Amino acid sequence: MKKILTLIAVAVSSASAFSQTLKLEIDAPFKYYFDNREMTSKGEALGSPSKTLHSASIMPAVGISFQQNESISHRLMVGADFVHDMGEQSWKDVFSEALAYYNLKITTDKGTFEGAAGIYPTSMQEGYYSDLFYSDEAVLTDHLYEGVILKWKSEKLFAELGCDWMGKLGYERRERFQIFTAGEWRAKPWLSLGWTGSFYHYACSELAPEVVDNHLFEPWAKIGLPEGRGAWQELSLRAGFMAGYQRNRELSKKVINPLGGEFEVTAKRWNIMLKNTSYFGDNQMPFYDMVDPSGAVYGSALYFGTPFYRGFYNRAEIAWTPHIADFLNIKAGARLHFGKDGFLGWQQVLTLSFNLGNLCRTK
Repeated sequence: MKKILTLIAVAVSSASAFSQTLKLEIDAPFKYYFDNREMTSKGEALGSPSKTLHSASIMPAVGISFQQNESISHRLMVGADFVHDMGEQSWKDVFSEALAYYNLKITTDKGTFEGAAGIYPTSMQEGYYSDLFYSDEAVLTDHLYEGVILKWKSEKLFAELGCDWMGKLGYERRERFQIFTAGEWRAKPWLSLGWTGSFYHYACSELAPEVVDNHLFEPWAKIGLPEGRGAWQELSLRAGFMAGYQRNRELSKKVINPLGGEFEVTAKRWNIMLKNTSYFGDNQMPFYDMVDPSGAVYGSALYFGTPFYRGFYNRAEIAWTPHIADFLNIKAGARLHFGKDGFLGWQQVLTLSFNLGNLCRTK
């Protein structure tokens, strides 16, 4: 009897000690964005219609975290994404998507490894991605990825590799997924070398039995004033070489390899940012206007980037980005778009994001 009581006491003591290491995690990132797009007939013909994106979203999540030891921590989160488009009279479609993911973090004397699996926030994707990879509309409206992400951070090196599974094979629904990667090596305080890559598998549905390949890789270099030195908050030049792999297996065995270069100049002072981005090269979206066997235009379903990367393209941006707090970001600005045929249109943007998780971590 004494042995049984002793075992029960040990079990209760162990359970109590374990429960004390569990921590309640809460998060509720809020995002408001207003994006008014006024495009010319030339801009609309390239796939960017005049419209206004005006929405608010909140992603409440709750979970538990467990510190296994000084180096390893675990986190499990569940929640949902709610999005409301301003002006909608109905709230029945406000629920957008569920969130559920496991997060692992391992800290060593050489750096930190982090991984997540499940339905995780797109904010976990931290690398540099040109507008050719993701348009600003895609960034604003897509809040969750389905798959995995792995990241490594050290004093001089950052690298990430992830997967977003977007479609399961169906009658009209295509099987499709994207593998993305980005990295940066800070060779010098004034020099960074990096890469961005995307492997997009746009496979078939029962209605459209075909596969289209859309892959892109961009090695880049960035020079600029070291952070925290001088009166400028940023003064930099980034140059990248873009190499694409495009193939419509239904039409031809021929592979199209569009090549080009992108140059990005950024100047920031007094929280006012001026940025000019220029692309020179081939059409990076050769199948954009084509129609698949089901009668649907490939368009943004095949290409996630700004649809102007089909020859020379220049984008000028001015924005005010005050630093209020780590948990609150505001951006107000305008973008002007130009192509080989001249002015394509412009947009006015206001975004606000509030991150409850960051606020809790500052306390």
